[in-house]
Amino acid sequence: MGKRVLVAVDSYSASEASISYGIELAVRMQSSLALLAVCPPGSSRKAAQTDASLQCDDVGQDKWMDRVVAESQQKGVGLEIFVATGRFLEVVTRFVQSQPAVQFVIMAAPKDRESKPGGKFSFSLSRLHHEFEGEILLVEKAGQITRVSDLYLQSSAQETQV
Repeated sequence: MGKRVLVAVDSYSASEASISYGIELAVRMQSSLALLAVCPPGSSRKAAQTDASLQCDDVGQDKWMDRVVAESQQKGVGLEIFVATGRFLEVVTRFVQSQPAVQFVIMAAPKDRESKPGGKFSFSLSRLHHEFEGEILLVEKAGQITRVSDLYLQSSAQETQV
């Protein structure tokens, strides 16, 4: 089984920069691309199943999904699309645990992520970092990519300087 690149996106705010970077990386590595679109869970337990299924059904109709398929075909990259419902980083963690061929995880850096090491995003990202043996890349914008391992090296260095 060949190595794969995983691009994980929040279905409501798919980052074109992270998707394009994932496709380009798959081209350079001569690997396939897995796109994981994660829909947030519904707001109430009773409506969760109905809301999530409607929201996830709409994912395939979005223009960004059409662009991913077209760009992948144009560049000769094998593409698999997965749609899941749940908390974003928890879904990504479960996915990579079940897919040992994934070598890179690429995702957009959230705009509202906490700057504090103890925040929810940092905790979930830390868990993913420990569970996943490959490289996790956060795309801030086109051309600005941060390796999660570098983030942890920087935060460890800052903590020891204090």
